[in-house]
Amino acid sequence: KLQKQISPFRPEIFLNQRVDKIKEEKNKFFVSTSTDRNISARCIIIAAGNGAFGPNKPPLDGIDEYENKTLFYNIRNKKLFDNKTVAIAGGGDSAADWAIELSKNAKKIYFIHRRTKLRAAPNSVKKLYDLEKKKKIEMIIPFQLDSLVGDNGKIEKINVRNIDGKIKELDADFFLPFFGLSSELGPIKDWELEIEKNILKVDQSTCMTSREGIFAIGDICSYPGKLKLILTGFSEAAIASHSCYNRVYPEKVLHFEYSTTKGIKKLI
Repeated sequence: KLQKQISPFRPEIFLNQRVDKIKEEKNKFFVSTSTDRNISARCIIIAAGNGAFGPNKPPLDGIDEYENKTLFYNIRNKKLFDNKTVAIAGGGDSAADWAIELSKNAKKIYFIHRRTKLRAAPNSVKKLYDLEKKKKIEMIIPFQLDSLVGDNGKIEKINVRNIDGKIKELDADFFLPFFGLSSELGPIKDWELEIEKNILKVDQSTCMTSREGIFAIGDICSYPGKLKLILTGFSEAAIASHSCYNRVYPEKVLHFEYSTTKGIKKLI
């Protein structure tokens, strides 16, 4: 519905990309995205919610070398694991559900968790232990991840340790750590903005950040008395938009009119 409402204004919408860099020259901003798109603008409004979501990565040395090769935080093609030995780490629903699903065609599944009790749904936990009896899954609990062994992005072994510190080696072709998601500001933290507890501080009357010409609305921004509601976010969007107009056209007076009485077509 929102897209339908804004369609008369013919906005350009770019999806599946992230703003990585902002450069300012002569009162104008130049924005670069993760798909190498370049955009110039007089004002910027940040509406990033709680930030960019990414996987919680286990603190293992050299983990980056294996990512998207033999280590994955999500599954897009489950056939990749057919007839392979797969180690899955985690104790929640994602870990349990994927262990159950992949066990249908995988050679073997190792299920690694640091506690004896899992957070997954009881029915899923029961299925895991039923599959262990059938030798499709081996429950490696309670064990902590210790290290990865491999070369050129190819995992060969996963070392885990028990509560006594004893190391156990697991031969594996793939490793799937499922420890949930975390939100982070990502590139926003490099844009020279005043940040407090991962939130951008703004002037309530304009929604402008500490940097002239850059505004923030929604859950990403904060000011005294802020309410994190969708209604508040819409209000902040209107405030920021009016502030942008005043910045771009300081010599003009913005005549405030209502689309409900005037009609959209007469306003554009």
